[in-house]
Amino acid sequence: MAMKVSCGRGIVVTSKDCCAQVLYRYGSAFNSPIRLQTCATKVSHKVIYRSINMTRASSFFESKLSGWKVTKSSYVATRNTGTMNSPVGLSLGEAVCLQPKISHSKNGQEVILKWLGGRELRFHAVWLRYNCQCPECVQPYSGQRLLEAGEVNPDITVESAYVSEDGTELHLKWAGSYHEGHVRLDFLRKNSYHGHKETVSRHQVTQMPSISYEEVMSGKRGLLRWLQHINKDGMCLVKGAPTDLNSLIKVVQRIGPVQETIYGKLFGVESTPNPINVAYSSVKLDYHMDLVYYESPPGLQFLHCIRFDDCVVGGENFMLNVMAVAELFRQQHPADFEILTKVPATFQKVHFARSEPVLMKYQRPHINLNHRGEIVNVIWSPQFEGPLFAEYDDVLPYYQAYHKFSKAIQNSQNCVKLRLKPGEILTFNNRTILHARTSFELNGGERKLQGCYLNIDEYKSKLAVLAHLLEDNQPVKHVGNQCWF
Repeated sequence: MAMKVSCGRGIVVTSKDCCAQVLYRYGSAFNSPIRLQTCATKVSHKVIYRSINMTRASSFFESKLSGWKVTKSSYVATRNTGTMNSPVGLSLGEAVCLQPKISHSKNGQEVILKWLGGRELRFHAVWLRYNCQCPECVQPYSGQRLLEAGEVNPDITVESAYVSEDGTELHLKWAGSYHEGHVRLDFLRKNSYHGHKETVSRHQVTQMPSISYEEVMSGKRGLLRWLQHINKDGMCLVKGAPTDLNSLIKVVQRIGPVQETIYGKLFGVESTPNPINVAYSSVKLDYHMDLVYYESPPGLQFLHCIRFDDCVVGGENFMLNVMAVAELFRQQHPADFEILTKVPATFQKVHFARSEPVLMKYQRPHINLNHRGEIVNVIWSPQFEGPLFAEYDDVLPYYQAYHKFSKAIQNSQNCVKLRLKPGEILTFNNRTILHARTSFELNGGERKLQGCYLNIDEYKSKLAVLAHLLEDNQPVKHVGNQCWF
């Protein structure tokens, strides 16, 4: 199926599914505006150059460049043997971005890449050197760095830079080091730190998102959808799971290995005499996170409802996005907010009256910020707080700020309330979502949940890998794990 070009006021190219890519490159070469129309026939599209702003169109058409690469040839090859004479210089192959214009600044200490349409990326020469992807610097199979940490002069400069013939790599020569290497352009776009703004979820849902057990277990698409709900909303309810004691671990292992803690791999949540955890009783539980006395508290928590009899009064769960509460608290009480970012609280689990005695303590502030001042982690678990150990002059200001933040959490109306039903699995991010429970009376019935945890890094890795493999473009949001990204 050959392509057709007509000159004059506009350029018309017809093909089944490649004309947008060709026209974008052709239009970029001549800085022409673009408009896209669908033809009446099912086998072709028509792209006509008219008077729409090029900068508005460029990002749309750049996304359609999959399946092409830049070459030095003077023609465009179609998906059959047809050709089109033009200076476009495209052929079928790997997906790449258009070649940027390259310039240096600060005597070679910076490299600037500028694309048509106005997008500009800046990189320091020393950053590029540490991220060189040539075989001397990175082991090809493992992808691990071979470059020695102290080998690079921080004042290094770039002597020359150019884009490879196929348009996929930036080739560089560093002055004085006699090293020549390359960095992929797609790597530079994904890892640009110039004007970087991370996607951070701060909203609080008022309704619990849900997904069926069958969808989660049936394939990668359903699994990805479940993980994205958790990433976007902090929580998700899996419905229709079997109520046997072996089902939960099978669901969790769809993501990764169960995280073992001082409570084992799986734990039962039901009222017991002499409980080793306050949750294993019928009393009210205020908002909290689990196991914050660990250096790395559990990431995802799973609560599988095995039995919840109708005669049981109470026992409802409440879920609250503490990141959203903290952001609002910063606006309303900036001085108190700052105190909670600097004065460390003590979190502990000290319990000798159990088969395996535990003595764990960890000190850290309630709120952690990154270098941009964004909230990356909030820790809240009053049930497991130990004595404050801080500077004398910080004690009273800390408790004043602590009291206000506690009230902000308790008084927040942006929570989700639910009473679990047998076969439902409550899944939530233990790093961003506080959970609470009302007290309950069994009245001769039974309330039995089974729980477990998953490491936050296992979860985030699985989400990112599935999104990549399934070509899903939704960004992975921050998961509240203290990472500064």
